[in-house]
Amino acid sequence: MTFAAPSHRRLIGLFVAAILLVSALGAADARAGVHQQTTYVKAGSYRTLATLWNTSAKAEFLCPAGAKIRVRYGGGWFAFHRQNQTLDCTNAKRLSVGKFSAIVARMQIKVAESGNVNWAYITEGPS
Repeated sequence: MTFAAPSHRRLIGLFVAAILLVSALGAADARAGVHQQTTYVKAGSYRTLATLWNTSAKAEFLCPAGAKIRVRYGGGWFAFHRQNQTLDCTNAKRLSVGKFSAIVARMQIKVAESGNVNWAYITEGPS
């Protein structure tokens, strides 16, 4: 039995079909994984809830009112803060760290009174 080489038109058709199949499957699996967390946080200075490096994730908070959230990049004298927000128990606030963060990123919270904080840790891709 001999096999003929496939034509260019057939190769292009197979390539397009493969791309469509991968994109359809990728869309079904590209949902975010939401993990509900409850963390006891002591009052005082900022406390780290999640540490990330070279990955992407988001966190969503609602309460306690007056709590402050932020993302801290780096450490020591070279640290800087972004996404400073204050919780109001009415609107959900979200922190986001990109995948290509070349330095360590920490999602942090500061509360006036010690207690449990409910928050959602959201990851990209299949859950």
